[in-house]
Amino acid sequence: MTASLILHVAGLFVLVAASEMLNGIARTVFLNRRVGVVNAKRISLLPALALCLLICYYYVPFLHIRTDTGLLVLGVSLSLFMGMFDIVVARFIVKARWETIMDDFNIRKGNLLGLGMAAMAFCPLLASRIERF
Repeated sequence: MTASLILHVAGLFVLVAASEMLNGIARTVFLNRRVGVVNAKRISLLPALALCLLICYYYVPFLHIRTDTGLLVLGVSLSLFMGMFDIVVARFIVKARWETIMDDFNIRKGNLLGLGMAAMAFCPLLASRIERF
């Protein structure tokens, strides 16, 4: 793995993190009061995944990863990064309690963040399968 590839992958991670932050801000501003926090989090899952897929569609070809395994490793790495990013932002910027942070990942309580992270792992592979026009 070259330093150039590492920098490009880091760029992908930063782009996805920025888009997810903007999605969260938009959710908070436009949806929370209208549909409630729980429903807003569920609704914002689809735009979050769409943004990730769109970024991967345009960005992943520049990484020159050709194998499905490589794309899945990239996707899992992206999901792990985003999970850690969410935890760090929630804990140290928002000052959320650990229980609240872990509840966001708890599918049994109806929270879909864990499912979203799992789905995000497939975005690079799926983006590589979408026909270019």
